[in-house]
Amino acid sequence: MLSLTDTPLSAIKFDGETYQINLAFDNVIKYLELVEDDSENKELEALKLFFGDQEIPLDPDFIESSFKLINETITKSAYQGSFSKDWSMNIAPQHIYSYEQDADAIYSSFMMQYHIDLLKERGKMHWCVFRALFDGLSEDTPIQRIIELRQKNLTDVPDEQRGKVMQLQQYYALNLKKPKTEEDVFNSSSLSSAFVSLMNAAKGG
Repeated sequence: MLSLTDTPLSAIKFDGETYQINLAFDNVIKYLELVEDDSENKELEALKLFFGDQEIPLDPDFIESSFKLINETITKSAYQGSFSKDWSMNIAPQHIYSYEQDADAIYSSFMMQYHIDLLKERGKMHWCVFRALFDGLSEDTPIQRIIELRQKNLTDVPDEQRGKVMQLQQYYALNLKKPKTEEDVFNSSSLSSAFVSLMNAAKGG
């Protein structure tokens, strides 16, 4: 959630040291994709995403405090509260849009409404700024039209238009790899389990 008075999260202090956190929008999107990834060592990949080549302490307190801040920053909304229930890497799934599948529509929507080239903003635009702009996209933008189409109830569509709307819904349907409920993600996130292992390893020295 963007604040007009506070600087968006970009660093964390731990034991007197400051560690920079990369929360550029494209980096966060890679993180969200990583949540559903089945590859090994993804917990280390997540650390690499946010902290780069910095030498960070593999301390359970550091990991816990870092990802608590990161998840709160990513998921917190002024209107819906925070999706994340604890410090772990639990991200509520998006079932009405996909940053990967809808990349073209999102890009063109930002260009259409804000004249912002998101490709030129990679590595620069903070996630909080990106989300504020995304949430402010008008209903006339490509991504919002697609979202509206996906949510349309066919029973509310006139008979003569229903066939066309159904075809469009099929065309723009999301290719969900592993459909999960929000509760499933919160309770059985493999990435969360991986970080528990990482924390246990840190505790063991």
